Amino acid sequence: MSTVVDTKSVETFHERGYLVVDSVFSDADLQPAIDELTGEVNRRARALVEQGQLSQTYEEAGFERQLALISRETDELAVSIWNGVLSGPGIFHILSHPALLDIAEVFCGPEIIASSVYRLRPKIPNYGYGAVPWHQDSGYLEPYCDDALVITVWLPLVHADESNGCLWVIPGSHRFPVAKHRLHASGKYLEIANDDLPPGEPVVCPVPKGGVLLMTNRTIHGSYENASDIVRWSMDLRYQSAALPTNAAITRLENEDVPSVSTGVPAACYPPEADFLVRSLKRREEVIRTPEAFDALRRNHRPSDVTNRWGVNWVAPKIDA
Repeated sequence: MSTVVDTKSVETFHERGYLVVDSVFSDADLQPAIDELTGEVNRRARALVEQGQLSQTYEEAGFERQLALISRETDELAVSIWNGVLSGPGIFHILSHPALLDIAEVFCGPEIIASSVYRLRPKIPNYGYGAVPWHQDSGYLEPYCDDALVITVWLPLVHADESNGCLWVIPGSHRFPVAKHRLHASGKYLEIANDDLPPGEPVVCPVPKGGVLLMTNRTIHGSYENASDIVRWSMDLRYQSAALPTNAAITRLENEDVPSVSTGVPAACYPPEADFLVRSLKRREEVIRTPEAFDALRRNHRPSDVTNRWGVNWVAPKIDA
């Protein structure tokens, strides 16, 4: 059992569909990723200044405010690093951090796939697409995986509360079938219409820096706009058992779901992106252990489509939180 997730916490997670865990990471654990993101913002800001699209880099504003000031002039930089386009050592350090994998092992078992759907979320104050409608991550994944557990780890890099757009969840919503989703009016997200929401009162889930919010893939969640003056930097990561469908290049073991057209097992729970084995007792030599291997995996992956179960016409990447 993880040192930060005890038996009672596990029971709470399965009962409510979510769990806030404090103090998973120290500031020192998160700083390499923060430094990496700061460097990337600076590099891209300097390029925009040279191109005449930005008046200054705003580097003196610091990690929590720089991108907010830049975005008052142009949203090009924020959009360019949104989702999972970055794959540096700092990000890999978080994805593969032992404390986080200890938590994932409690729910997924010892053979852990870091799911392909890693996302970076710099939520800009009063940004047009800042609010994310009610949805389930399963709405974006392969229907085959609806009844499995793909655990979402929502991880803020700053203190996240109601003022800067932390997540809201509907407790117990994971016990209902996957709700009908439709394309949001923005064309950027899936949403569940109010009439299709299960019963339950939404609750706000503030998470301190260093903590995480855990959710199941069927937990209904969303967020409102960032009404503060700082950027709500966050990441959402996903982990699953290696027994589930995966496009990771690993040896398959007995009773694991091997992707096959004839049996209806999909290439992965989210085939467009590359899964990788991040912890294993039985396939230690196949674990991705270095930032270089992680970066190469993401760059060289050939995506395949996810089932368009809702018949939507996408104008943006296909998963959000």
